Amino acid sequence: MPSRRSLGVAALSLLAAPALAQGTWPNRPVRLLVGFAPGGFTDIVARAIAEQYTAILGQNFVVENRSGASGTIAADAVAKAPADGSVLLLGHSTPNAVSAALFSNLPFDPLNDLTAVAQLAVHPHLLVVPTASPFRTTADLIAAAKARPGAISFCSAGIGSVHHTACSMLAQKAGVEFTHVPYRGSAPAMADLIAGRVDMTIEGINTVGPLINDGKLRPLAAGTLARIGPLPDLTTLQEQGFGDIDAQSWVGIFGPAGLPAEIVAKLGTASDQAMHAPAFQRILTTGGSIPASRRGAEFRAFLALEIERYKAVLGDGKIAL
Repeated sequence: MPSRRSLGVAALSLLAAPALAQGTWPNRPVRLLVGFAPGGFTDIVARAIAEQYTAILGQNFVVENRSGASGTIAADAVAKAPADGSVLLLGHSTPNAVSAALFSNLPFDPLNDLTAVAQLAVHPHLLVVPTASPFRTTADLIAAAKARPGAISFCSAGIGSVHHTACSMLAQKAGVEFTHVPYRGSAPAMADLIAGRVDMTIEGINTVGPLINDGKLRPLAAGTLARIGPLPDLTTLQEQGFGDIDAQSWVGIFGPAGLPAEIVAKLGTASDQAMHAPAFQRILTTGGSIPASRRGAEFRAFLALEIERYKAVLGDGKIAL
């Protein structure tokens, strides 16, 4: 027969069980770091998914912008954070894939120092100029660049961004020289592009789509291999004779290496639920993004392939970065 003491211990254990359950993740506000300035599409997605996670998981998810160094400042901060789910990253293809091929002194390993949790969306890109630009076609733009080497400028969200690499690839394939003007995110880059302080860029449809609709930017070509759904009549750079450029980016949720499987699973499930929320669907699809469903190990495998793809492109020494 159990002693009174053992019965008392058992009773205390039962009373403690709800308290322990309440202590499971997330049991305090979660910081969601973004590597780019407020107002860009990565920031917009971060705030939208933070709102969904807050509703689904019952704890506040707070967005924190740490722009600079093509998004790698925020990624490095998360890579060095405790693996307890208190700090997460709204990652982007630039800091989480391109950087591995671009920077020799990167302070973190994008594949091994971060946990790939859930890919959220893929964004097709297109070549745009201000509406006041004299360039009506890509051929006009390239002709001007050939006539005045270095005189045509393009903006990007930072050195090594998809916009930077795509414009550099176009220059390489067209045999011209552009001047790169990097910014700390897409929002300030778009402000100067609209104002005519730079000549062109290749940017995500989520960012430039509304500006095209408002008559502030003019599209010249789809930067992807396939035409873009919302603009089916816009021919691709490949169709226009500029090679197999495939400019697109993606965003997803990452945590520090060693993030517990329980947290990864909860975030994956919450991400799946968020994908069905009308408000989140509008954010992704209104501008032409493609919702993504890679989770956990599948997302990590995709990331490994992305890194190798960029190394194959950027490691050939032909693109000036």
